[in-house]
Amino acid sequence: MATKIRLLLAMLLIICFSQVLYAKSKKKAEKVFVQPQETEQQNEEETTAGTGEAAPLLDEDASAEEKWQSLEWEEESPEFVLKYEVVIETLEEKTGAYKEINRLQTETNTTSIQVKPLLPPGYYRYKVITYNLIGIAGAESDWFEFRIIKAYQPEISNVSAAVNHSSTLFLEEINNGIFNITGKNLFEKPESKTDISFTTYALERQKKKNAIPLVPQILEYDDKNRHLKVQFNMKDLDVGTYNFIATDASGLKNPKDKKNEITVKFKKQVDFDISGGYTLPVILFDDTIKNYMGSNVWPLSLTARLSLMPFKHRFGYFGLGLTGSYTRMFSNFDSYSLDGNLITSHALFVYQLPVRTKIKNSDSRKHIMTLELHGGLGFTFFNDFKFHFDHNINSDPLNSLNISINAGFAAQIYITNRLYTEIGADYIMAFVSDMGFGMLEPQVSIGWQF
Repeated sequence: MATKIRLLLAMLLIICFSQVLYAKSKKKAEKVFVQPQETEQQNEEETTAGTGEAAPLLDEDASAEEKWQSLEWEEESPEFVLKYEVVIETLEEKTGAYKEINRLQTETNTTSIQVKPLLPPGYYRYKVITYNLIGIAGAESDWFEFRIIKAYQPEISNVSAAVNHSSTLFLEEINNGIFNITGKNLFEKPESKTDISFTTYALERQKKKNAIPLVPQILEYDDKNRHLKVQFNMKDLDVGTYNFIATDASGLKNPKDKKNEITVKFKKQVDFDISGGYTLPVILFDDTIKNYMGSNVWPLSLTARLSLMPFKHRFGYFGLGLTGSYTRMFSNFDSYSLDGNLITSHALFVYQLPVRTKIKNSDSRKHIMTLELHGGLGFTFFNDFKFHFDHNINSDPLNSLNISINAGFAAQIYITNRLYTEIGADYIMAFVSDMGFGMLEPQVSIGWQF
């Protein structure tokens, strides 16, 4: 009888001790953090790396297939854990509800487990149940969602514009932005958030890290996933080289190479314009010239200008230019005469906006006009101004070289593809000691574009 009582007391002590350990384990298990893994299942035709962070492997000798799908979590007090049980549920498309499909148990208190049998592509969730040292189920983690994606390696073998059947577009031509794409594994774009097999498409610009990829409108798909017709907004395509990139649901992309390049440019990469013509300088303020010479308008004048436009974009051309003018100034009075030369020269920054219209029964556009703004820094030179008196008596010449600024506009109207007439006006302000000099130069010129 005494022996039975001792055995009963011992059993009670064991049970009490186990409950203490269970309570402590449960407290720690409630803080378990489960790291969901996005795993991938290999397609029969393609091989790819996982898109998620790889989970620790339990068996170094396991096959590659077995290593693809694993789950892991963290445990703060593994010394109070005997084992774990992982419950896996799948999301059913028809009902939109989760259904249990598997329960896995670890043999020890290791915090990762291989998923066997392998799960097919789909949406899943799992939770981890902690068992204490006497094998009683305790704390449960929250549910963690994950998905398994069937990975396909996209391939692009050819990209061509529908208009000219080339991968090169010229901005002088009319283009509808439609491209025919040929390759492999070119699937449809995602239709819902639950799609697990899809492909997205974008046009990425080379040599411009922060450029936003251009997303096309998908016009046609091929049943065999080998052909695609897309359309881009041509207003978004500027001068440069682009790559057409297809991205699988798993994150796999086709490599950037010549096969998927699209080049956008102008047929003439650089424009060189030269013009010359007539100008009529009008002095706007300061009465010094008028007081001495009797006029603010000087019709005996010529002007010339040249510009180099190497930076051409859809929104306009940018370049450098030089402009100059020559004015002969003279006045006759009763007892003397006064004459001299007014010379201006400025280096310019130039912006041009070409205007084109569609040629009838053609895909090309005709360049009919260019609108221009320019401005820069240079000098204004009062040269050899002299008083002439009777008996061949002349004053010492006045020569004054002064810094000045130029700002103006022009419109170049094309008569042929190269020949144009130009109208415009420049405002010139010279910084002259004891004199405020401002002048307007309206101009009419004939020019040629090389």
